[in-house]
Amino acid sequence: MNLVIRDTLEKMATFPGQGSVLEQIDKLVRRQQRIQLFEMLEKLSDEDTQESPVKLERITKANGKKRPMMLRFYLKKWQGYDEVFWQALGDYIIVALHRVKDVDFNTERGKIKVEYFPKTKGRVRSQEEIGIIIQKLAFMVDNEILPTDFTRFRRMNERSDKLGEISKEQAALFGALLKLV
Repeated sequence: MNLVIRDTLEKMATFPGQGSVLEQIDKLVRRQQRIQLFEMLEKLSDEDTQESPVKLERITKANGKKRPMMLRFYLKKWQGYDEVFWQALGDYIIVALHRVKDVDFNTERGKIKVEYFPKTKGRVRSQEEIGIIIQKLAFMVDNEILPTDFTRFRRMNERSDKLGEISKEQAALFGALLKLV
C-alpha cells in the first residue's frame, strides 16, 4: 500500500492535473481500480453471464465534444431490484467507462441509461463492448463478487440539484435575496 501511495504522489508531482490534491489522488486511484476491474471482467466467461442478458435498446450518437453518446440498456433479470444494487452497478459503470457524464436507471422497468463521451483509444470502443461490460458487471454485482457499498454514483446524485445545478431563474432569485440581506 505504501508503494501505491508513493507512486501516486510521484505521478501528481510530475503530471499536471485538475482539481484539489484529494481529487487528483482519487483520479489516479480510480485508474488503478479500472485496471483491476478489467482484469476481473476478463476472467469471466460468456457462459457465466448468459443467465443475466443485457439488451441494447437505443443509441444516440455523440456529436464530438458537444453532446455525449447515450445508450439505453434493458436488464430483464434486474427488474424490481432495489436501488442499492442499481447504484452499485452505476458506480462500476462509471469506473469502467471513464468519461461518463450521467447514469440513470429505472428499477421498475429494468432499464439503465448511460451518457458518456466515447474514446477513440483504449479498451472500450463500441456499444456492443459496453453492453458486454454492463452484463458482466451486473453478473458480478448480482453474485456478490463486487461489493455494493461503492459510493461514486451516490455522490453524483447528491450533488445534483445543488448550487452548481440550479437554473438561471433560481440563481437570479438567490442574488436578489443576497442584495436585500
